[in-house]
Amino acid sequence: MPLTPEKAAYYETVIEKLRSTADYREYEEAFQDATGLPLTLEPASQLTMALCSKHQARTSFCSLMNKAGHSCSTCQALHRGIEKEMGIADSDSTERSAAEGTTLTEKSPTSVGAVNQAFGDAPRTFECFAGLCETMVPVKAGNQLLAFLKTGQVMVKEPTRDAFRQAMARLHDNKPDAQLSDLEQAYFATPIVPPEKYRAMTTLLKTYAKQLSIASERILTELDNSEPDSIRKAKEYLANNYSQAITLNDVANAAGISPFHFSKRFKETVGIGFAEYLGRLRIAECKKLLWNPNLSITEAAFEVGFQSMASFNRTWRKFEPQSPKEYRQTKN
Repeated sequence: MPLTPEKAAYYETVIEKLRSTADYREYEEAFQDATGLPLTLEPASQLTMALCSKHQARTSFCSLMNKAGHSCSTCQALHRGIEKEMGIADSDSTERSAAEGTTLTEKSPTSVGAVNQAFGDAPRTFECFAGLCETMVPVKAGNQLLAFLKTGQVMVKEPTRDAFRQAMARLHDNKPDAQLSDLEQAYFATPIVPPEKYRAMTTLLKTYAKQLSIASERILTELDNSEPDSIRKAKEYLANNYSQAITLNDVANAAGISPFHFSKRFKETVGIGFAEYLGRLRIAECKKLLWNPNLSITEAAFEVGFQSMASFNRTWRKFEPQSPKEYRQTKN
């Protein structure tokens, strides 16, 4: 079943609660101190790939690639595959990946992760066209995929000049010598982790992901037991009416309580304010519409309930690292 925006926002609340625990902060700091690598916990509904986004874990090589306007077809194909796996992408996603000629196969913790198979509980490591690896470990509550623990980007073997030249040749454009020199310097500065050490790191993440899964189930139970009927009614109203002009009074009336008490109770229960929740909901629906190349960005924005492009652009920038145009380019 596709993950609805309402459910996605609900699960994101769980992930935010996990991130805020002392246990997670302690583990994140210890992992970074021990390995020298970043660790992030990303909601499955907001998953980003380092090379084709402004991900905080990007290496200098990927930052330069992104700045130059390049994105990796391998990363994009994997991202679409993950979205399809989670039920938030259309069935044409995998066909587009195949049409691009991208091959993804599953072998070991230091090779590319298969995106056309169920995630299960296994970590997935993918390798970009330049040989950089990034690993994702699923965090679940029962059978529901909630998030990924992510680390990277590293190489598992020594970079060579031949490998660098082959990677640049795949870009099909001619770069100035100065730009090539900067890219080459950044390429050879990428952290290198031997395969056996990388496998051990992945095992540590898998073990900790199981602990996070147990914690997330506890949080979900607490939320389910504590969510008042008024909040459930409000969420249902928003899911059915997000495309309309909605005020706080409208939702409070649907919830059956005063606007003041609704606003306070909604934030206490959901973890984010009513306006942010509605904004996230509309952006999530807009992203689906942007998969249609025949629909303009303006049309998509108004169709999901934004009353002006200024409001749409302001809200989009809050939650998305890419511009709407950049996001559409990764989907078509």
